[in-house]
Amino acid sequence: MAYESVDSGSALLTDESQKVTVQLQNGTAVIPQGADIETAKAAIAKALVVNADEVDVKNLDWEYECEGKDKTKLQKNTAFGSLEGFTSTTTKKILWNTVTTEYNHPAFLENGEGDFKFRLKGSDEVVTLHRAYKYESSFVLKDAPYEVSMAFNADQSYDFDATARAIYDAVIAKTNPAGLTYDDVAMEYNAGTDIIPNWQPLNSTNWTAAFKKFGPGEWTIRIKWDGNKNYKGTQTQVNVTTADNRIAAAVVCREGVSFSYNMDTAVMKQSIFDQVIDWDNSTLPAKDTLSVDDFTMEYYGVDDVAGVEGVTRQWAPIEGGKVNLLTYLQMGAGEQQIRITYKGNAEYRPSASAETSVTVNKAKVNVKVKSTNIYAGDALPQDFVTTNPSDRFDVYTIYAGLTSNVNAGIYLQMPEKYTNSTVLKLIDPVVSKLYGKSFTQMMQDGMTVGELRKLFSTQELLDTLKKLHIDMGTVGQILEIINKLPSVADTVRVSFGTPNRAGLYTVTAVTDNKNYETGVGVGALLVKMHSKGTKLSWNQSFTNGKLKASDVASFDFGATLSYDGDVSISQSNVHYLYSGFTSKWKPYSSTKAPTEPGRYVVTVVTIGGNYQAAPITRSFQIVK
Repeated sequence: MAYESVDSGSALLTDESQKVTVQLQNGTAVIPQGADIETAKAAIAKALVVNADEVDVKNLDWEYECEGKDKTKLQKNTAFGSLEGFTSTTTKKILWNTVTTEYNHPAFLENGEGDFKFRLKGSDEVVTLHRAYKYESSFVLKDAPYEVSMAFNADQSYDFDATARAIYDAVIAKTNPAGLTYDDVAMEYNAGTDIIPNWQPLNSTNWTAAFKKFGPGEWTIRIKWDGNKNYKGTQTQVNVTTADNRIAAAVVCREGVSFSYNMDTAVMKQSIFDQVIDWDNSTLPAKDTLSVDDFTMEYYGVDDVAGVEGVTRQWAPIEGGKVNLLTYLQMGAGEQQIRITYKGNAEYRPSASAETSVTVNKAKVNVKVKSTNIYAGDALPQDFVTTNPSDRFDVYTIYAGLTSNVNAGIYLQMPEKYTNSTVLKLIDPVVSKLYGKSFTQMMQDGMTVGELRKLFSTQELLDTLKKLHIDMGTVGQILEIINKLPSVADTVRVSFGTPNRAGLYTVTAVTDNKNYETGVGVGALLVKMHSKGTKLSWNQSFTNGKLKASDVASFDFGATLSYDGDVSISQSNVHYLYSGFTSKWKPYSSTKAPTEPGRYVVTVVTIGGNYQAAPITRSFQIVK
């Protein structure tokens, strides 16, 4: 098989049966690194032979032009030769000598990418082949401008993946190679400036490197494809405007709504959700798709400082908490100003705040006093007074009855807040102004019923108590209970705390919480005297039952009451009876010890008080 030269750019192939003109052209062939020579020849023929379908391209014998070097690597020669490598020679006449130099030319596949001249062996016609390891790739863009709606998750956070897909669909018309999709590319935005770019993924949190978060706005977007085994990677940069095109939400509130206070703020929020929001006139998703958690609910409250009402009003959560370093209690009963804001979702933008007034009614409370008995000095059980609901209540407990000494006993147990230094700093000056001594001193010393009545009727004190969140209905209830006690006069003393005298008491517990109606519970308390472990013991013994009259003045006739060996307990209920005859047979009966000679009997008993011991008796004689 032989070739003969034909028109420029063509070669003539002849064989025994026919002549076929091989038409050549410049072309590009993708020949990957590591390809074998047969693969390379097939790619070369496909790129350079116009009528490859008419020619047996496997039998084409190609030559290519490349540079060769001599064995010193210093001299070079460019020549045509075999694709698998070849040698060439040059001859020079130097003086009378002829010098021949041989050059080694590398195989075509070792020469890398670039433009190479090709010809068919035996032909002088030359065409150019551009050899590449991979095909070029590209993005074909749609017409600008590019405007894309941001995508959002149900929790209103940005859906970066869906937004990136929307950008891809808005920008890319088609791709080379065909069929590339969003999943094949990487998308970044310039978080820096035009001068100092800072490419970041749309969902980047690397704010040590980035300058601006991605969101609605104008951005330079870079779309990159890394390529594959046949195609090189490519990228493009476009200007994209992203916007929040969700539906504009709006909350409309009803006026004049009222509901009851509840210690569980979730219940009150649900009331606001159900009753305060005007669902018919609001622009919101369907009610059955929303919940309380989709809204921010606040009230215009005043701060609280250690249980005392402050002066700073601002919007605070319904459940209370810290706002600008100040503490706010849970929204309570009364006329309240509230505001409601919808947080937004994937389809609706957050709403502006809507304000309205509501009435929070006081809740009811059930108070129970668990009648019980204790020994004097013992603590009351934890469940002595209970409430339902078990919210935080200030409990005033009134004990009224007869002591073991058959005396009237009235005790007022105040809530713990009255030991709070902040509270006492407010109350003490007011009480000192009225009585000349502080409320702290009065609680220590006690006061009469009249003083207590006057104290709780003083407007200046009542104004102070309001600042402490104390309900005036509670104060009135306490006075009403005291006034209804039988035989109570203004001069009867009131002690503060729990009963410290054995006796039987009627117990009335009054609850105070500005968010609840005043609650009252009634029960009974029996404070029992100690009888076990109590003992009367003589302080001094007689010698042979006798005492000289001259020693009477220095003799200790008394007895000491003890409880489990403790002699520091009160001795006020220890009583003595002396009886007998003097030496002149004169009868003697007295609570005081005799001084004249005679024979006597002394009996020591405990009457009333908190400790009951068995009586003791002894006989003695006073002699001259």
